[in-house]
Amino acid sequence: MSNRSVVPGYLRPPPARVLRLPSPGWTAVVIIVLLALVELYARSSLASPLDIVPVSDMVAETIRLLGDREFLVDSLGRTLGIIAIGFAVSSVLGIAAAYLLWRFDLCKRAFRPYLNVYYAVPTFALYPIMVVLFGSGITPIAVLSTVFAFGIVTVNAQTGFESTTPIIGKLGRVLRMTRWQYFRSILLPYALPNIITGLKLGLSYAIISVLASEFILSTEGLGHYISIAYDSFDIAEMYAGILVVTALALLATLLISAVLNRFDWRRRR
Repeated sequence: MSNRSVVPGYLRPPPARVLRLPSPGWTAVVIIVLLALVELYARSSLASPLDIVPVSDMVAETIRLLGDREFLVDSLGRTLGIIAIGFAVSSVLGIAAAYLLWRFDLCKRAFRPYLNVYYAVPTFALYPIMVVLFGSGITPIAVLSTVFAFGIVTVNAQTGFESTTPIIGKLGRVLRMTRWQYFRSILLPYALPNIITGLKLGLSYAIISVLASEFILSTEGLGHYISIAYDSFDIAEMYAGILVVTALALLATLLISAVLNRFDWRRRR
C-alpha cells in the first residue's frame, strides 16, 4: 500500500495503474493504436478513397481549415455560439427545475411523468414549429438545442438532490442556515457529482442537436459545412470537419469536468 493511500484526508483511493500507466495513459495508447490502424487501412489497396482517407490527410486538412478565417467565423464560430447558448440556458434552467422538483412534491408529481417520456419525443420534429414561432436563422436551432439538453440536465440534477440523506437536512437545521445557505453550502456540493454528469451529457446533447439541425435543415454552420463536403464527395474536408467537432466536444467535456471537480468536496484532500 502506498503512503498516499493511508494519508488522512484522502476520500478516494489513488487511481490504479496497469504496467505503470494510469487509465488516462491507456486511453491515449488505445486512441493512438486505433488511429495508426486507420492510417494503415486507408493507405492500403483495401480502402476506397471515397470512403476514407488517411489520418495524416485528415489532420493536414484540419490544420488548413483552422487557418481559414471564413471557416472559423462563418462555420465554426456560428456553431460554437449556438452550442454555448443552448448549453448555458439548458444548464441553468435544468438545475433550477431539478431543485423545484426536489423541493416541492406537487411539482414532482405533476412534471416527473413528462420527464420520464421526454426521450420518446421526436425533438427534431419540433423544428418547423420553432421556425413558425421564431423565424429562420440561429434562434430556432438554439431553442431546439436548449430543449434537447434540458431534460438530461434536469433528471441528473434531481437525482443528485434526492440522493442527500436526511442527516444532511438535520445538519442545516442545527446550523440554522437560510434556504440559500443550505443550497449553496450543503445541497449543491452534495449533489455535484450527478450535476457534473448531467452537464456533460447536456453538452453532448446540445452539440448533437445543433450539428444535426445544421446538417439537415440549415444553410450555415459547421454541420452544413460537413453536409456540403459529403454531398460533393470531398472526403478529406468532411473528415476534417468531423475531427474539429470531436476535438471540441472532448475538450469542452474535459474542461467542464476539471472546473466542476474542483468544487467537489469528495475530491479534496
